[in-house]
Amino acid sequence: MARTVVVTRPGEAGRELAAALVAVGQPALWLPAFEFGPPPDEGAARAALADLAAFDLAIVVSPQAARATGALLAGPWPAGTAIAAVGAGTQAAVRAAIAGAAQARLLAPSDDGDASQAGSEALWPLLEGMRPKRVLLLRAQGGREWLAERLSAAGAEVIAVAMYSRRPFSPDAALRARLAEAAASGLASVISSSDAVEAVASLLAPQPEVLAALRAGPALATHPRIAERLRAAGFARVTVCAARADAIVAALREGGG
Repeated sequence: MARTVVVTRPGEAGRELAAALVAVGQPALWLPAFEFGPPPDEGAARAALADLAAFDLAIVVSPQAARATGALLAGPWPAGTAIAAVGAGTQAAVRAAIAGAAQARLLAPSDDGDASQAGSEALWPLLEGMRPKRVLLLRAQGGREWLAERLSAAGAEVIAVAMYSRRPFSPDAALRARLAEAAASGLASVISSSDAVEAVASLLAPQPEVLAALRAGPALATHPRIAERLRAAGFARVTVCAARADAIVAALREGGG
């Protein structure tokens, strides 16, 4: 039996990726590291969006942040407020989910198929050249402060607003049984956030044999920063890879997985 890929990406994007892998003949299971919930303070989120025109720039940190923003936005996006997206997936979600986004300036790292060319570090050179004065950071409840710190150091006023929450996922008995069965033939993993590394380890604490198989198998990280976290957590075979079915299958073949 072929090695099974455990997709940990939350939300519909994770479900679709697991389904795409199965469709091309690669066994896969969807084990989301988190579930998405409403913003911890919906009133504060709506108030920030109502004041969008007062900001030079809004940074959308994930596809889920784009969808949550679109759901809470009362009117069209103001054309004078630029939008920055941390990667191609977030950029696509902004265009699909946020009314009026097409009329605003949209900044995002170039999408050349290189998984390392995404995230805060890849976006920063674009923002550094823009030098915004007031910035709204649209993100999950909690998150990295890297961009906020650099923008603040460059003289910008940065306001971070949680547009959604992340809650621990609870696998049911059927999914745990499928994971245990798949572990006997070897596992691989796709990890799309640094926080997911610890979250998945916590989810699988009741199944140490599954966690051991996951750590021993190929771990495909969508960013070098995530790869570093995986290595520190005891994952033995870590590769940076785009979160696409074709790229994952190719990476597994190249790595002998």
